[in-house]
Amino acid sequence: MTEAIPFTQAQSISVGAHVCAMHEAPGAVLGVLASTFAAGLERGERCVLVAPESSASEVRRRLREEGVDVETVEGEALLFLTDRDPLLANGGTEFDPDHLLDAIKGLFTATVEAGYNGLRLSADVPWLTRDVPGGERAMEFESKADDLVNVPGVPLLAICQYRLADLDPEDSLAILERHPLTLVGGRVHQNESYARPDGSSPA
Repeated sequence: MTEAIPFTQAQSISVGAHVCAMHEAPGAVLGVLASTFAAGLERGERCVLVAPESSASEVRRRLREEGVDVETVEGEALLFLTDRDPLLANGGTEFDPDHLLDAIKGLFTATVEAGYNGLRLSADVPWLTRDVPGGERAMEFESKADDLVNVPGVPLLAICQYRLADLDPEDSLAILERHPLTLVGGRVHQNESYARPDGSSPA
């Protein structure tokens, strides 16, 4: 049985978790994310947000409300990646799933080598893919990311954020099919729509 890590104060999930957070407004998701990061920091894990500065500022504020000394941990255990260019290929001009996955692998390796107990990573995927060539490959990225993240015993928790207003029903289904867990109403649920990267359904 794999070790459980706190997700919210009331719930735990297993390490090696790939979570989809679809929302109508970012506030609720960012609140849960701040609680998730606070729990991770307490456990000696590194926490990383890949999102615009507006989201980073909100998470900082909520972390302070939870008693986290943000100024002390930011830049080491707590990272806010608010410049998407280094995560895009060809000098920040193109979204390429493999380029982003290599960046995540490098971040995870550096996290482990630095002595952290795990990595909690959340990304605003539409922000990364909006208005750049290759942005239509977001679901290719999610499929490959699931194969990377959804591994029991690997201390990597990934939470992918999507705003419902940006999605049509077909997009929503494609996203759900690539995430074994969903964040709904502040709680994590097993996702019955999930299909494994090889196309099979979970047992």
